[in-house]
Amino acid sequence: MEEYLQAALKTVIEAGDFLKENFGKVQDIQAEEKKANDLVSFVDRETEKMIRDRILKEFPDHQFLGEELGNNEKTGRFLWVIDPLDGTKNFLSGIEIFAISCALLYDGEPIVGVVYNPVKNELFYATKGGGAFKNGRKIEVNRNLPLERTLFATAFPFREKSRFDFLNKVFKRLYFQFSDVRRLGSAALDLCYVAEGIFSVFYEYGLSIWDIAAGSLIVQEAGGVVRDFSGGTDYLKSGNIVAGRDDAVSMVVDTIRRLGWILP
Repeated sequence: MEEYLQAALKTVIEAGDFLKENFGKVQDIQAEEKKANDLVSFVDRETEKMIRDRILKEFPDHQFLGEELGNNEKTGRFLWVIDPLDGTKNFLSGIEIFAISCALLYDGEPIVGVVYNPVKNELFYATKGGGAFKNGRKIEVNRNLPLERTLFATAFPFREKSRFDFLNKVFKRLYFQFSDVRRLGSAALDLCYVAEGIFSVFYEYGLSIWDIAAGSLIVQEAGGVVRDFSGGTDYLKSGNIVAGRDDAVSMVVDTIRRLGWILP
């Protein structure tokens, strides 16, 4: 396990340097929208290619699935799942909330998770059964405050507007149960901030496996609970996730159920 973690950490930090370098370039041409979008697309692909090449050089028999370049068509029990730039809109807009998300799955279950924000130098990581860490410091979900004094995090699906009305009802029900809400624009970092104790819970609909594979493991290893909208554990497949301390997760799942959710 340690071999895989160290490979992931080294690779993600190197790729983070590339992201950080190009983050400044995007700001220089932000006024020219097409050039900025083209650069971000290039950075997205090149970051994933960099990670893919380094990982597969060390573990040539492993499968690899990335948001930009897809699957390498290998078969086997080990699968690397990568989002080279989670928080693309933030990156494009000059907001320093974006990250690389890198997970290794064994038989479909995450066993290594790394999330890295290179601009803020936030390096979150976990291994199955090994705890969760930020920059070498062990982290845990925050159970010290009552829910009404904690923050929750969420986002609304921009690809599937048909779900907006339902999710807005959920949001309205939950809003007054917590101190306040945050919408950061990076699911990977939302999950890590849950693990660190900043948020008591994060929920979102319609994510992809590369958005949440690493962060979900980090939350679990920090003592948190991760569920889908039905209260099950099919979140990597459905993309519908609720993650946080157990009482907050129960509240969110119960609210979603009461309002009539019928899918995972």
